[in-house]
Amino acid sequence: MSDERDKVNSPQNPKSNNSSDDEVVFYDNKKKYEPARLSGIQKPRQTAKTVNHTVNKKSHNKPANNRPANNRPANNRPAKSAKPAKKNTDDEKSMISKKRMIISITSVVLSTLFIISGIVLLVVYYIFTARINYLSIDGSMPESSVNSDASSTVSEAKEQSLNTYDGELLNDRQVLNVLLIGADTRYNQDRGNSDTMILISIDTKHKKLKLLSFMRDTYVSIPGYESTKLTHSFSYGGAELTVRTVQLNYGIQIDRYAIVDFNSFKGIIDKLGGIDIELTQEEVDYIDWQTWKNHQADTRHELDASSYTYTPNSEGVEMTKVHLNGRQALWHARNRGEDGICSGDDYVRTERQRDVITLMINDLKNSDFATIMNVVYEIGPMITTNLKASELTTLATNITKYLKYDIVSQSAPDLSMIGQDFVYEDYYPNGERLNVIDIIDWDAFRKKIATYVFEDENPLKAA
Repeated sequence: MSDERDKVNSPQNPKSNNSSDDEVVFYDNKKKYEPARLSGIQKPRQTAKTVNHTVNKKSHNKPANNRPANNRPANNRPAKSAKPAKKNTDDEKSMISKKRMIISITSVVLSTLFIISGIVLLVVYYIFTARINYLSIDGSMPESSVNSDASSTVSEAKEQSLNTYDGELLNDRQVLNVLLIGADTRYNQDRGNSDTMILISIDTKHKKLKLLSFMRDTYVSIPGYESTKLTHSFSYGGAELTVRTVQLNYGIQIDRYAIVDFNSFKGIIDKLGGIDIELTQEEVDYIDWQTWKNHQADTRHELDASSYTYTPNSEGVEMTKVHLNGRQALWHARNRGEDGICSGDDYVRTERQRDVITLMINDLKNSDFATIMNVVYEIGPMITTNLKASELTTLATNITKYLKYDIVSQSAPDLSMIGQDFVYEDYYPNGERLNVIDIIDWDAFRKKIATYVFEDENPLKAA
């Protein structure tokens, strides 16, 4: 059997008339390629000489392509077509490997950033939780009769003419309204009058920080008390009654409040390293006067107004830049022209207060996040607020963005609108003079306030 197979596959016998099913059918000039039958084929011996009818060594594992080397038909394919394919495959593998490496690195970086961000948020949350004095005003104020210790009674006709707001409080989800209350607690009082009431609006819709001073002498209705000056609301019922009074009369929703007393104000300025502010010569002299008068310095001229060089500003007023510490900045913020040392009134005082706040904000604009958080950590215990730690954390993480907003400010009512929005009136209840700012038309006035705060006189309809 093996002899017959050797004869069939022998180079001397390329063809056989008795071919079986196990034979390889080689190429015939008169026929097309025919598939080889593979069963029983043995590997050709290595010692056999290669002739035209033998299988090519390189293709002996592919019997279907076995044909005489010298009778191959023309092939138009490139002889080295396999090599570029291999190169492309290598490039693809290299590209895939690079992409995987980039993805891995990106994942590690993002994971690290998330971890760092989480740690930062925890630290910020701790700062606000542990350092800032939280005081909620969510409890309802007890309804009471008119307090006999409150401000003196005004005429019944005047009492009936007040027009309070009874609609839905105006608000906008993209505007956060925080009422900053500057409390006068100089004489060991638990609660004095509110020397300052500034609405700070963070308007993310129009990218603005808005400061609005509510004039302290505005004649308003105070829940549970007789109508009197707005400033008295804080001494009657603290932040809660002050917030309710502002909402009742101005129709603006107060989202949160913050209280800073005189000592806290001085401490905050000192923690910031003081402020550099443009002042007139009489403003500098006023600070020196109050400092000496209240025995806070041994000399009458601590700053010495005459030692500075004054140059006209854009409005022609001669000014000079002065560095103030906390105590000196407080006297400037409270300056309304007493004692004849400096000209001014309550309107000028509110303008000075807004100038100081604006300077403090501008000083932080160029600070990095870590510096700002350090400032918050230092001044935190000096502030009392009902902003929750989670809300403060959100504000803190966005503070660098908010600090880039444009700052605008004005008073309510604005002094330029005297005779249109308000008039000054004197009342003499119980024989004592009470000088107040009397709003002429509360409905029209509320629309102006809403337009300033929300840039829409009715934001509820626009929402």
